[in-house]
Parts: sequence; structure tokens; C-alpha cells
Amino acid sequence: MTESTPFAARLFSECFEATTSPGGTGCDEVLPVLLVSGADSHCTRWTPALIEPLQALGHRVVRYDHRDSGLSSKVPSDMGYTLDDLADDALAVMEAHGVERAHVIGRSMGGMVGQVLALDHADRVATLTLACSTPGLGDERLPVAAGWLLERMTERLFTGPPHGEADRAAWIVEQDEWFAGSRYAASTASRLVIAVAEVARCWYPESGHGAAVGASPSRLDRLGGIRVPTLVVHGTADPVFSVEHAVALANGIPAAELWLVEDLGHELPNGLIRDLLPRLTAHLTRST
Repeated sequence: MTESTPFAARLFSECFEATTSPGGTGCDEVLPVLLVSGADSHCTRWTPALIEPLQALGHRVVRYDHRDSGLSSKVPSDMGYTLDDLADDALAVMEAHGVERAHVIGRSMGGMVGQVLALDHADRVATLTLACSTPGLGDERLPVAAGWLLERMTERLFTGPPHGEADRAAWIVEQDEWFAGSRYAASTASRLVIAVAEVARCWYPESGHGAAVGASPSRLDRLGGIRVPTLVVHGTADPVFSVEHAVALANGIPAAELWLVEDLGHELPNGLIRDLLPRLTAHLTRST
């Protein structure tokens, strides 16, 4: 399904219907789940390992490509946007699928979009799950990324992305391995399968996602305004956002639950899902 936004961006999204009826879940109402991806990340990174158990709990599950990503339209380089605009895109996706209120699960930049939704559109959010995210990129009160990673990412900015399909896939794999921790090991070959599929699906390294995050104000001083049940999931080996970012989220959001995963990087791998599901299942029943 595609839907248009106020900026004329057409967004690719898809909905996975529940595979069981709500009865027997312990909830009077089983709300849909909205999965919000990270920067430059295709919605296909939300895999059946997470989607299928949620369906089995009676949830409809919606995932979508951000503007400037995957099968969604690409925004002209002279048209800037912010996290507020990406939150509006999320609302457009919800409207297209008839979702009035959802459990929002966001990772990295998707977690930032989730915070904006919970702050400025609280009536649309039932619960919030923030994985490997931050309340404010560039906020001087929070640590910057690991020095070695900043050096490598800066070098990439100057050299630019490769043009050949094989080189583009290798570029994606290399970054995935930079971000990964040691707890849930994945082979280079398995990462390459994902990368090749993303290149074929329209990988777009020229996206404005980084600029959107950088142009958006820190939410650190607004976190107290998030009143929905919130679960913060973060790796102790995250080189992008150190543990202090997760602690700031958990301390700032009233009654937030913090789960620090030893040796997890800036990632949400399939191997983590088995350990995550019991916490997530309990969390999704906390909606107000």
C-alpha cells in the first residue's frame, strides 16, 4: 500500500493481519503494532522473527519505508525535513491502515520518531518501545558516538557511496558489522543476503534522514511529557549511542522500564527476539 503525505511523499507500507483472535490474550482490546525503522533502513529489517509472534498475540502489525528509503518516494535534496515530518508520515501510514491508536516500536531514528509521536500525538500511542535510540543527537549533555566510528563515518562522507551493486552491498555489510556487538553473532554471508536484497529494493544512501535528525531539537527536557508506558532496550556495546542515552530516556520518561543487553550493539538482531519477546509481551499489556 502507498499513501501520500502533506509533502507529496508516497510511502510504502504493508500490514500483517493477526493470526489469532484477541480472545485468550488477557486484554480486552488488542491494538495494532506500528514498526518504525531506523535511518536509511528498509522496513524489511523488521523480520518475521518479531512480526509473527506479534501476529500470534492477536496484533495487526504495520511496517513501512520512511520517505527517502526503500520503495517510498525520494525527496528532492533542496527540500529539508525534520523528525516532525517523519512523525507526520507515521500518522499518514496509520490513517491508511485504519489505525487510530497503536503500540509504537521504533529503533534508532525510529525511536526518535516514536518520541515525537508520544509527545505531540499522545492520543495515537498506546505504548512506546525504544530500541538503540536517543533523546537528542547532538545534545552536549550526552556522549557522542565512539571515536573510531566517527572517523570511519567521516571518511565515508568524503568518499561518497559506491555505484556498483556489489560494492553497495559490501558497503552495507561493512556498516552493519561496525554497528554489531558480540552477543548475537551473524556471519558476513548472512549479512550479505540482506544487503543484496536492499540494494535491489532501492537502497538510497543520499537520504535526508541524517539531516532530519540533526535539524531536530533535543527532546531531553521534554521526556517528562511522555505519559505512555515505555520500554527502553539498549546494548551495552552500542557504538552509536552509548548506554548514557538509554539511561537518559529511562530516567526522563515517567515509569519507563530499562533493559540493558550485555554486548549488544546498535542493532536489533533476530537472535535478540527470543529474549525480548517475554518483556515485550508484558509491556504491550500496560497500555493506558
